[in-house]
Order: sequence, then structure tokens, then C-alpha cells
Amino acid sequence: MTGLFLYKPKLTLKLTSSMTDIVMNKTALERVLINLVANVILFNGIKNALIDIGVSESAIHYAFYVHDNGTGIALEHQGNIFDPFSVLVKKDKFGVAGNGIGLTTVKKVIENSVDFIKVKSEPKKRPIPIYH
Repeated sequence: MTGLFLYKPKLTLKLTSSMTDIVMNKTALERVLINLVANVILFNGIKNALIDIGVSESAIHYAFYVHDNGTGIALEHQGNIFDPFSVLVKKDKFGVAGNGIGLTTVKKVIENSVDFIKVKSEPKKRPIPIYH
């Protein structure tokens, strides 16, 4: 992810997988991962972000997850985080207001490329977007 951001985030990125090849739309996968990683960097409320990206496969699909060490999403907000213009945090760590299209883009790309996306989260624990 070198050169992706104009500043140097304190970020640990871990890839968890035993797979060596993934056959899918590279642009779609990049768009999804860039949006999810950017959200962690901008909105997780933690000085040193830790992001774990994992993938596994079954006979019919890949299952991806993105997990981080941020603050989590309350259950009552999980149903609308993928809605257009839905913003849970008014400003990012730089004081810039979000526009609520990042996770909407993620959902649309996934639904057009694969099957579905869901989120699992608890307060004080960051969400785990999972898509198949």
C-alpha cells in the first residue's frame, strides 16, 4: 500500500491466508480493500492501527474478512452502514467530514462482483466485513 496516502500512518497490515492465487476481478478487489483500509486509518480512533485481512476458499466461493483494532460498531448502526451517505463518525482523524459513500461503494462492488457482504461487530471491537 506504499504511496496510497499522503501521510505515513502508523499501520500494521497482516495477511492471513494459505492461498497463493485468487482468480477474480483485480480492480474490484483493490477498490474494496482500499476503501476498507482507508476507513480503518481514518476512522478507527486508534493511534497504531492493526489490520488483519484474510481469505479462504470453498468449492464455490472465496470468503474475505477485514478485521482491525478500532472501536467497533454498535448493533443498532450495523444495519445501515452500507446505506448511501450513512456517516457514523462526523469527522476523521484529520477533522475532515466523511461523505458516506465509501462503504456504499464497497457493497455495490461486492454485490456486482460476487454475492453478499455482511458485518459482525460489537461495541469496543471493530467490525469484520465479510463477503462471499
